[in-house]
Amino acid sequence: MYGPEKQEQAAGVIQRGFGQAEATSFVGREPELAVGSGLLKRRRLVTLVGTGGVGKTRLARQIVREVAERFADGTYCAELANLGSGHAIAEAITSAVGVQVAAGQDPLHTLAGALRGRRVLLLLDNCEHVLDGCAHTVRDLLTLLPDLRVLATSRQPLDVGAEHVLQVRPLGLPTMAHGHPLHMLAGEEDPMASPAVTLFADRAEAASPGFRVTEANRHTVARVCQRLDGLPLALEIAARRLRTLTLEELLERLDDRFRLLGPGGRDRTAHPRHQALRALFDWSYELCTEAERRAWQQLSLCSGGALLSDAEQLCRSADEGGVPVAAAADDSFEAVAGLVDKSLLTSEETDGQTRLHMLETVRAYGQERLAESGRAQHVLRRHRAWYLNLAAQAGSAYGSSEEASWLRRLRAEHSNLRQIVTASPPAGEPAETVLRASLGFWLHCLTSANVGEGARWMRKILERNPRPPSSEATGTWCQAAWVAGFLLLLHGDHSSAQEMIGRGEQALADAPATSGSANPAAHQATRAELSAAFLQLRGLAALVTGDMVTSAKYARSSLATGHWSDSLLTHAQCIAQLGFTAVIQGDRTRSIALLEQALAMSEARGDVWHRCYLLWALAVDHGEAERPEIALQLLYRALQHTGEIDEHMGEAALGETLAWVLSSCGDARSAAVVLGAVDRVWHPSGTPRLFGFALLTSHRERCLRNARRSLGDIEYTRAYQEGQRLGLRHALEMAFQNNAPTETVG
Repeated sequence: MYGPEKQEQAAGVIQRGFGQAEATSFVGREPELAVGSGLLKRRRLVTLVGTGGVGKTRLARQIVREVAERFADGTYCAELANLGSGHAIAEAITSAVGVQVAAGQDPLHTLAGALRGRRVLLLLDNCEHVLDGCAHTVRDLLTLLPDLRVLATSRQPLDVGAEHVLQVRPLGLPTMAHGHPLHMLAGEEDPMASPAVTLFADRAEAASPGFRVTEANRHTVARVCQRLDGLPLALEIAARRLRTLTLEELLERLDDRFRLLGPGGRDRTAHPRHQALRALFDWSYELCTEAERRAWQQLSLCSGGALLSDAEQLCRSADEGGVPVAAAADDSFEAVAGLVDKSLLTSEETDGQTRLHMLETVRAYGQERLAESGRAQHVLRRHRAWYLNLAAQAGSAYGSSEEASWLRRLRAEHSNLRQIVTASPPAGEPAETVLRASLGFWLHCLTSANVGEGARWMRKILERNPRPPSSEATGTWCQAAWVAGFLLLLHGDHSSAQEMIGRGEQALADAPATSGSANPAAHQATRAELSAAFLQLRGLAALVTGDMVTSAKYARSSLATGHWSDSLLTHAQCIAQLGFTAVIQGDRTRSIALLEQALAMSEARGDVWHRCYLLWALAVDHGEAERPEIALQLLYRALQHTGEIDEHMGEAALGETLAWVLSSCGDARSAAVVLGAVDRVWHPSGTPRLFGFALLTSHRERCLRNARRSLGDIEYTRAYQEGQRLGLRHALEMAFQNNAPTETVG
């Protein structure tokens, strides 16, 4: 049954052309190699699963080379990409192994007879289009041949009982922050070092001999790798384009990646599906059901992923322009699950929920197909309405016990919100949709350290809606104006903040007294709440600039209205502003009474965010009164609350005060570590240090001088850089470990 060549292989010689070294270097994948090799010791069927172009075949062949010596009777590869149906799988395997099948014989049983008693590893490459046939063939072979091991590659699992799935992800990417590569700090590994960069650089140098990764172009290389998701095939084709384009031109053209990475950049020896990026995804699309294709198109609009529960709702059956689509309630779940199985979506567990992610290249393809479908406007409106409604719900929950969960919810959707707010709204979308959502932006953008970005969002929204779209929508528009004023104030743009407050107050004054409302009393109460909120915001603006008299005047005027917005925290915030005014004026009795009153209100309502800042304000007060032990206790409590909502700006503020307190206690080194960690937060947030409060800025300067004087410049620099490496939360936790509060303030 064996020809001479196959008899050599059965004796332990790896199949010629399969086991020999590849022409190009193998980059990265050390963890997958180790896991795959280990699995083949314990498991009889291992399937490498991943999206097209991720490098499954290359990894599989490398695994085979790693383990070949374990299989004395040979390793064989059956390439299934060109099979038209699952019926030819057994023949493809017998051909790969070199078994001759006589006419009328069952190829599977002939193969089993030839391999019985032999230790053989069989690689089945590209199973996705003949899944059913592969599953039945592999199951039968494993039953007939106890010593057989099978390694398969596919875009989705075979779903055979003995199968162990190894997910193949894209290559690791350079470390980025806010879309830009990080600079290397002393003692750190180079954040640019990554398998994706290594592969791109290797292939680029081969394609364009003059190309090198340099200090001048390394950030552009990192951005190219990031835009291409670390997909090996995309990186290799892109590298070949450097024969024609500069690196910067290549990056600019990636918005049209399927055209750029077309046949002109192909490897002529590759399978036709691997010669162009579009062909690769055309193949994936053809393997999808109609429901999966619709889900792919819908979810391609999600930037930063989507919760499974959201994805199901977005993809749920509905009439689209009068055209009914599948009506089964479970269709959306099955369609999403199908995309996960086909490696077009990946899933991860986050806080006990499943979150789905789609590579940017997969998204780009889905968006192209969506544009061709005639459904684009309907799908876009559905996407925008869903996420804007989430933001509106979050805004309504601020100041309540649900606040923390909604802040965490919006944190995960920041990319989706950014995409929606910065894009032009589709025709037919009511202006109130985005104006109502604005209520969710003020606290979300502050706690996520995206104040500058949030200010830009609100500018854009109010430029598109410079006045209330209707008298009925005046309240909604004024809420958006308040959010804009708040974020602009914390962004440090005081004049624009004051202008926005004035526009909001004028809109309230110009609105009809009843506005045709079905509930005039409720309408008047809303107007009064918004008037109080604008007064509170004017008081905050005066407080930041150090005008204590004006700040107190506006806070008292707001309180005198007797109507306060719960979701804007107007009542408690006015009391807190009066308390902080007393802190700055040195009136300790009054400041503590007011801040503790606001704290009790926050605790009663279940509001977490305001509690963080109230504890911080009390810590500042006790620090000013030279009671550092109490200040440390309060700051420690505040840190626990910031952890509940992952509050970056609150951590930065309390970190500055902690450094000042530690310095005053003589722990200059811990203070320097914390200052280093804090400095990596303020600038990217778009917020002036310590929100521009002059008193607090003077604390920092005094702390910095004390630490430098105590440590000396060299030791101070070392401690500062340690803090930058640690990150803020870790640095704060370490500082509290070294200076543990002796008891908790009640």
